Amino acid sequence: MSKDVWEWLTQARRLDAALLEHMGVKAKEHPALGSAAVFAYHRDGKPYAGKFRGVASKDWRSSEGVTRGLYNEDALKSGTGPIVITEGEIDALSVMQAGYLRAVSLPDGWTEDGGKRQVLIDAEAYLRAAEYVIVAGDADQAGSSLPKTVANILAGHDVRHARWPDGCKDANDVLCTYGEGELARALTEAKRIDPPGGFITAISDLPELPDRQVLRLGMSPFDYVLAFEVGAMSVATGTPGAGKSTFTTFAAYHIAKSSNVRVGLLSFETHPYRTRDHLTRLHTGKSWADLTRAQRGETVQFLDEHFRIVHRTFDDSEHHMGWLKSMIYALAVRDGCKMIVVDPWNELEHLPEPGESMTAYINFALQKIRQWAEQFDAHICVVAHPRKMPTDGRPRSPTGYDIADSAAFFNKPSLGFSLHQDQNDEGEEFVRLTTWKVRDTQLYGIEKGDARLTFHPLPMTYRKFESESRYKTGEKP
Repeated sequence: MSKDVWEWLTQARRLDAALLEHMGVKAKEHPALGSAAVFAYHRDGKPYAGKFRGVASKDWRSSEGVTRGLYNEDALKSGTGPIVITEGEIDALSVMQAGYLRAVSLPDGWTEDGGKRQVLIDAEAYLRAAEYVIVAGDADQAGSSLPKTVANILAGHDVRHARWPDGCKDANDVLCTYGEGELARALTEAKRIDPPGGFITAISDLPELPDRQVLRLGMSPFDYVLAFEVGAMSVATGTPGAGKSTFTTFAAYHIAKSSNVRVGLLSFETHPYRTRDHLTRLHTGKSWADLTRAQRGETVQFLDEHFRIVHRTFDDSEHHMGWLKSMIYALAVRDGCKMIVVDPWNELEHLPEPGESMTAYINFALQKIRQWAEQFDAHICVVAHPRKMPTDGRPRSPTGYDIADSAAFFNKPSLGFSLHQDQNDEGEEFVRLTTWKVRDTQLYGIEKGDARLTFHPLPMTYRKFESESRYKTGEKP
């Protein structure tokens, strides 16, 4: 190994020479990086890829044309004791030096959007086989979402989170600043992320969590009346024919595009081809049938990146709350959806316990959905039909209190909104979007209110309603 690489690893990074040799770390002159350390990726004892870290450039490269799994993945298949997950090869080596030999690293760190979860999903069986798993990521904004992601993938398993001393970003920082003993202590004192039942902390001991995220459509007038918090639930309703499903799909599309997130759609009353056509119209302004082959390819690429559609099967399966939880888990944890639309609530199979009133059942069911949103770090929007309402001479826009069987539709969500076909005094028709529940006005930046919209059928889109009455003069003929 060249002198500068060796000195950087053993002196600057304080890594043990024997450990480096055992793990196959070598030096190489890289055409883009210059002097670089090479971290070998092994599978079943054989190297299959490498990660290059430049000493002077502080940049990374990796073997081309190879999909890498976890660094040191063979440690998952042998030995005993906890598994430690880090965000870098040097951090994994630091953890091993502190005595935790079953340390692995994500192949390319972690990102705030959690898009690199597949390597963890692929290793789920091995991670569950360990007595417990310690997440030892970076102390930054991106790393703050890793512990919860791992806990969700391994739901029900003992997953813990290591916290570093002040001023230390990662495991190697702790090793360099305080030594192996302090790093071992931080790993030994790692706290369980989701202990059974609950846990108590002081303010200073709050577990690391990503900043609260609010999804918006990214355009006026919608951002003045709608805000969808990740980790919370909303309820949408509306008078028959007002376009509840059409609007929620419209909102989901613009949220996916504006916030660059993935959305899961459980659209029970809409054929998947209709959903595809609707999203296509929103994306291109044309129907699916009118697109050229090249246009279809470009559209599918965008839609595949931003949407997942749940298909019900019609065998002996029951589509009840247990099934719904499994779908939400798969969408949020496996596919990384940050918004999930359940449309409509009435299409689920509702099975209250013997003697349980429908009101009590719905209260419990919505409470569970709200918990799943928080647990799986996604926003869940539940679309529900209102009961038959008295018109009082003129139909009015419903609220959560107008949804059949329970006031929980009003009380449980963080956001509630409705769609209603209305008209002004001049007889011009418009769609009234009413927000009737806002739980956190400071975070969402909105209050209860409404907006008047015009629906354009061909592109399936909504715009702010503009009255034309001011252009009309004279008496009607």
